[in-house]
Amino acid sequence: MPSVVEIPCPECEKALKVPETVFGKKIKCKYCSHAFVVKDPSEEEKKPTKPGVKPSKPGGAAVKPKKQEPKPEPKKEEPKPADAPYKFQDDDDDEGAKPNPLGLIAEDDVARCPFCAKELDPPDAKVCLHCGSHNETRVRAESKKVWAPDTNDYINHLGPGVAALVIFIALIVLDIVCWVNMRDWLTDTFLQKDEKDAQGEIAFYVKPGAFITFIIAATILPIIGTARFAIKRLFIENQPTEKVKK
Repeated sequence: MPSVVEIPCPECEKALKVPETVFGKKIKCKYCSHAFVVKDPSEEEKKPTKPGVKPSKPGGAAVKPKKQEPKPEPKKEEPKPADAPYKFQDDDDDEGAKPNPLGLIAEDDVARCPFCAKELDPPDAKVCLHCGSHNETRVRAESKKVWAPDTNDYINHLGPGVAALVIFIALIVLDIVCWVNMRDWLTDTFLQKDEKDAQGEIAFYVKPGAFITFIIAATILPIIGTARFAIKRLFIENQPTEKVKK
């Protein structure tokens, strides 16, 4: 196994344990998902510094050097393919924390998201499909966890739409039946006259057309309302309301 070295993340400054095999390569922080190139600490120590002062973490003040124990010689290991990511995780993580495992990012000539370092599809995409980061505004889209809808959710959501559709059809049928049978319904009632009209048909004190007009006028608004509700619920907004996990 390669020897493990502790380095700070330049973004969140949390300590990460990485093997020496990833020096000079890009990895992703398991705490903040920031991608950065791992630099060899031994090369950093060779840079000229003031006596008795050790270079500090990125963005911090200089700190006094600590006594370093001699590093054990790394055992030889067969080289791994360049495209095989080396995943590992600290053995002293905080209790209850579930950080993402560190992963070695293979260097290639593909366009990557500046936030999560994953491949952009298409290469000129403005929004990353993996983390929701906007490559121009540098703002990440808000994400939320929701429950998957079940059968009861679909029944409760689509049921009123089906009921509205049934009412719409019933009102249309009612108007058609009244239009066809109104004259027969008024025949032999107190509204029928003894004499016939100029065309030789049965005359009424109140014409059947008046009743038909009244019924159509009374049902026109419910017909329009139920039709709009059924279309909206069954075709436009046919997915149940999302339930956010708390």
